[in-house]
Amino acid sequence: MKISQIEIFLQICQCGSIAEAARKLNKSRTTVSAALSAFEDDLGVQLLERSGNKVQPTDIGEAINNDCERLLMIAGDIQNKCSQHLGGVESTLRIARDDTLPELLWRQLVQQMSERFPNTSISIYVAPPPELEQMVQQNIVDVAYSLLPGDHRVSRVNHHELGQVRMMSVARKAHPLSRLRKVRSSDLERYTEIALAYVDDESLKAATPRSSNFIALPFYEHLRDAVLDGAGWSYVPALLINDHLRKGTITVLKHSKAMNWQPYGEIVDSNTQRGAVISWLSDQLETYLLEANS
Repeated sequence: MKISQIEIFLQICQCGSIAEAARKLNKSRTTVSAALSAFEDDLGVQLLERSGNKVQPTDIGEAINNDCERLLMIAGDIQNKCSQHLGGVESTLRIARDDTLPELLWRQLVQQMSERFPNTSISIYVAPPPELEQMVQQNIVDVAYSLLPGDHRVSRVNHHELGQVRMMSVARKAHPLSRLRKVRSSDLERYTEIALAYVDDESLKAATPRSSNFIALPFYEHLRDAVLDGAGWSYVPALLINDHLRKGTITVLKHSKAMNWQPYGEIVDSNTQRGAVISWLSDQLETYLLEANS
């Protein structure tokens, strides 16, 4: 049984004519007829009833039609995956990311990946930045995208910077800190901070809170929303709050270290062979950051 025979059988069934099937397959009628006969001989059954120039499936031909369609689809998947492998495209890819960049961007990238790499199985997981290096090191994911830590200590993990993200200390407009003409570190310590929470090997922790009075949440979007609710002040990516800054619902605190730039990039195992999907995705993120900061 050959894939070409299955394809010819299905084309004849669809056309209802050997001559029409031969035309669509760009083959001679003799070649198509011979392939059909060989297919029937291999299976030991008659698949089509011939009446002049017209053919129609026998009962068994009708019964196996759907199975043949499935076989042809599977054969196509196998060929595509092998071709994809030879072209350096990953067959499966596990991605972890933080939520430094807007969710809309990631929705667009997921859609584009599904269209550009339809035969790659892609899993995406969202986690706080401090967890991502360990996930790469432990081979839980193939690549991670996040703010890059300043104290890079995890072995066998490489960082590739893709751009810079502006981080801001902010509070709701009505918050007492927003009314101060000059905010000192002691002022920040006096009020509730909305900090980033993460899990390490030992426990649930808050990432470097400046205040002893804090609420720790796992995602930057949660931090932003807590600020909007008036629960406290926080240190968040500007890309997530620009609309609220323009509307005036959130203000940047007048503190000497209220704003700075942090690197954002790709985290991979040092032994990872970067395939076409990772290369494409990293390029898209780099382009986005360049345009967003221009």
